[in-house]
Amino acid sequence: MEHNKTWKLEITADDVLRGQGADPAAVKARSPRLFQLAEEALEEGLKLAQPQVVEERFSVESVGHNRLQLEGGASLKGEGIVHHLAPATEVAVVVCTIGPALDDRSSAVMDDDVIRGLALYGVGSAAVEALANAVCRQIEQEAEERDLKTTIPLSPGMIGWSVEEGQPQLFQLVDAGRIGVALNPGGVMTPLKSLSMTIGLGRNVADEGLTCDYCAMKETCRHRDRG
Repeated sequence: MEHNKTWKLEITADDVLRGQGADPAAVKARSPRLFQLAEEALEEGLKLAQPQVVEERFSVESVGHNRLQLEGGASLKGEGIVHHLAPATEVAVVVCTIGPALDDRSSAVMDDDVIRGLALYGVGSAAVEALANAVCRQIEQEAEERDLKTTIPLSPGMIGWSVEEGQPQLFQLVDAGRIGVALNPGGVMTPLKSLSMTIGLGRNVADEGLTCDYCAMKETCRHRDRG
């Protein structure tokens, strides 16, 4: 299922700075000009973002050892993913992207103006995160209307479900090419500002902690406290 709705990306200059790996409070205090550049990049970058989403839903037929058997012969495999999705009666599989234009612009600007290029890069990172959050909210709202709960969003790269293991599984379940997203042999998506995830739905699923709690980079990520 391809979502044809217009997605509103709610992003601030603070989000742009975080997308660059910077602390917004520190930047505002030490370099107001960089904060102004983030605001300018945000205005330019949002015009280039082309948010698109493809989603498929699957009923869960059975749960085995490190395997979630889905309708139609499909499956999700991995210790980490099955741990979270085992109580689910249904899973949503999502790939979302903001397209290549903003990333292309960032790369082009980087050659002559690294700081501005990085600011545009931050817009792209913030934009795809905002898009994913909007999709999650929609799935949660739909679940509530059916008196169901949802798990946290789960993406390849979490503990117990590596990128190399998880990405091919998700791309077998959705036709990401319909929104222009492809997967290379190393598990990297193009356009780069794309994100894949799955969410479990059911009456007995648990929203256990935060996605960051299960990320393989949680010990080194500077944004962990943001959740």
